[in-house]
Amino acid sequence: MTHHHENSPFALHNRKEIVFILEDLAKNHTAINLDTQEGLGLVTSVLEVDSEENSICLDISPDARTNERIRNSRLVTFTTQTGIKVRWQASQMQLVTLSDGDAFSMAIPSSIERIQRREYFRMSSHFGNKTLICKIPFGARFIEVPVADISVGGIGIDVKGTPPEIFSQSEMLEGCSIDFPSAGSVPFRFRVCGIWTSSQTKSGEQMHHIGLEFAGLGRAAESIIQRYMVQLERERISLK
Repeated sequence: MTHHHENSPFALHNRKEIVFILEDLAKNHTAINLDTQEGLGLVTSVLEVDSEENSICLDISPDARTNERIRNSRLVTFTTQTGIKVRWQASQMQLVTLSDGDAFSMAIPSSIERIQRREYFRMSSHFGNKTLICKIPFGARFIEVPVADISVGGIGIDVKGTPPEIFSQSEMLEGCSIDFPSAGSVPFRFRVCGIWTSSQTKSGEQMHHIGLEFAGLGRAAESIIQRYMVQLERERISLK
């Protein structure tokens, strides 16, 4: 049994269209945030879609206890991280064994949301020497973290190991800043909107992807972000 925001203006109910979207997510190995009603999060992806068996399979966590907690959750929400936002929910997950390992299995949802708003259009930021750095106050010092992705709705950062306690769900982060190449240091306020466990590093450390939502974003700062995203898109196109 699946649940969804049936009255949402972005809800799709056509089965063929839903299957097509899910198959596209699987084909492109799209990163998906899995969030349980109990507050557990995981970065996953669609492994396969079987329309005849009315099922989809998704990647699991390397931690067996995490998988059991997700399987026993009363409500699980899936949301894509980048581009057009695709979102759906499930109330019944199973653990199954595929030819190449274990996976989550669920019924193909009867409806999904497909949202294309500018605040959800998220772009991967630069890496290497051009990586954006976000400075976040932590006690008497600042934590400096690379910005993995950005939109006018917020940013995503990656943190190695156990995230500091300031990265708690819905926590407000005051006095932050990002140094943009063309605009210099720009101040921001953030609200922590999600923490997801991703892959391990070569040294065995766990990577956590943290979503930070802009709080009270002003027009000047929004304009800087939009110009930066336009520049990223131009550079991405020029490399094709």
